[in-house]
Amino acid sequence: GGLVVPPTDAPVSSTTPYVEDTPEPPLHNFYCSKLLDLVFLLDGSSMLSEAEFEVLKAFVVGMMERLHISQKRIRVAVVEYHDGSHAYLELKARKRPSELRRITSQIKYAGSQVASISEVLKYTLFQIFGKVDRPEASRITLLLTASQEPSRMTRNLVRYVQGLKKKKVIVVPVGIGPHVNLKQIHLIEKQAPENKAFLLSGVDELEQRRDEIISFLCDLAPEAPAPTQPPQVAHVTVSPGISGISSPGPKRKSMVLDVVFVLEGSDEVG
Repeated sequence: GGLVVPPTDAPVSSTTPYVEDTPEPPLHNFYCSKLLDLVFLLDGSSMLSEAEFEVLKAFVVGMMERLHISQKRIRVAVVEYHDGSHAYLELKARKRPSELRRITSQIKYAGSQVASISEVLKYTLFQIFGKVDRPEASRITLLLTASQEPSRMTRNLVRYVQGLKKKKVIVVPVGIGPHVNLKQIHLIEKQAPENKAFLLSGVDELEQRRDEIISFLCDLAPEAPAPTQPPQVAHVTVSPGISGISSPGPKRKSMVLDVVFVLEGSDEVG
């Protein structure tokens, strides 16, 4: 009968570059698909136990499953911060969403004494958004914090948050558990009206607040431009007044966002 495919064809997928024309769709009916650059900053302090840090990573992975991740829609970066910052994913990474989630799930627990919000926001300002290459997208930093840094480290905090504001980067603090620095969180909130904080009693609350947080982020981002019409309808003339109408489709939150997740690595969680 038909063609016999040689068995050597199977593993090729591991080496072929990820082509975004065949995107992996989000895994859930509820998802965000706008123009967004989103940075996750994860607290790597010992204020989170290793088990709690696993819950934190699962929360970030669960969020990623509900984002339309692509270089054209939502780009994500993931940073774990302790006394320094360790970027595991960069906004420009051209990887499958499933690969991005796998890398995130394998972030190592740092359990350091300190997780410096000031340092990681400085890193976000200069390293991640040093030059804005996607002016049309919203820029959001999701600051996942469970500890407080020593006061000597906080003196430049406002400067970095203001620097991010100048670059139109929204900072959304998510305070987790009893050891967070509420004063610092409120200071971040005060710098811009969009810098809304979410306060959680512990990592166990992350999952139940997840969709609320996604909706909040998604509402801050602009819609992706409507797909261009296929060529066969190019001859139809449209009066100039109605060019902006988009086709009615299933209503889903759709935005372009740049998202950065920050994970904390200090010993404060526990």
